[in-house]
Amino acid sequence: MARSAANPMKWKSLSSMSTRKYVVADPHVQGAILRRVVLYALAAVLYYCVVLFFSVYASDRDGTQADRWIALLDNAITWLPGLCVLGPIAAYDLLSTTNRFAGPVCRLRREMKLLIDDQSPAPLRFRDKDHWCEMADLFNELREEMLELREHAKQNAADRSAASAEDLAEVLI
Repeated sequence: MARSAANPMKWKSLSSMSTRKYVVADPHVQGAILRRVVLYALAAVLYYCVVLFFSVYASDRDGTQADRWIALLDNAITWLPGLCVLGPIAAYDLLSTTNRFAGPVCRLRREMKLLIDDQSPAPLRFRDKDHWCEMADLFNELREEMLELREHAKQNAADRSAASAEDLAEVLI
């Protein structure tokens, strides 16, 4: 139970069929994916800058150095605004796409914790466009079986308690 105290997510405050209100469902997983994409984007920008430098700045020996820098910036101005506009859009789209698999795993993890704590109020459901929807069905089967076993164990404990009370009454009489 020490794990739940260290876990920053508030498991019980989220419903199992929540409509997503956050951009990031699992910061650890989605952050790693986003960092990789940013790394690749920076590598592509660096590659483009090197190619631009050698094709414009280093190859034009006729003009002054200021003319070459102006030509370099003139070529860069055509792709820089697009990068500034499309970069955040691509990052948001990537996070939205990864939410389709990170969200179900987060909800599954939360529901498993609730089931362990014997506080699973309803079957797990994923949204229509989420990936791995069959996990919810499998989890719900396990959940039902576990709840039945717990109920059966409580019934057995109650029967044993009643039987031992009767045995104790017979001994005392």
